[in-house]
Amino acid sequence: MSVPAYLRVYRFDPGAAFEGGLVGAIERIDLGRETKLLDALFVMQDTGGLAALDLAGSGAGDMFASLVDFRLDQRRREALTERTLAERRGGVPRTLIEAIAGTLEAGAAIFAVVHTGGKPTVLDDAVERAHGRLIADESVDAQALADAGPQLFRAVGIPARP
Repeated sequence: MSVPAYLRVYRFDPGAAFEGGLVGAIERIDLGRETKLLDALFVMQDTGGLAALDLAGSGAGDMFASLVDFRLDQRRREALTERTLAERRGGVPRTLIEAIAGTLEAGAAIFAVVHTGGKPTVLDDAVERAHGRLIADESVDAQALADAGPQLFRAVGIPARP
């Protein structure tokens, strides 16, 4: 029997204050015992176009380093976006990432996570401080975002794909 998993999707409108709070929240979730982050995807339309980071299969240390690099270093953000769009095994498909990006205006972002355990209140608090909001919270039969495509499409308002 598998552990119940949950999909939470957050939306950030243009002008969101990304000042490291999400990175810190994810680090605290990794250190905690009640909630386990299984996968995360950040998609943003920034001034240079699509920026995306899929954390599928990252260990805790790799996940934290990737998040910091993505946030602070434009060249690393571009390299991490390229890696994310390269459709690694187990990663979120490029078509889904591009469809999500297509729903966003410049400066807006989507952050989606799959987790087990209790409600990730530390993440919810960080999202609120960054002026984001929860747009989906549902139980899923998935251990990664790649397996929760239909629910993710619905969450961001994209008609279901065949």
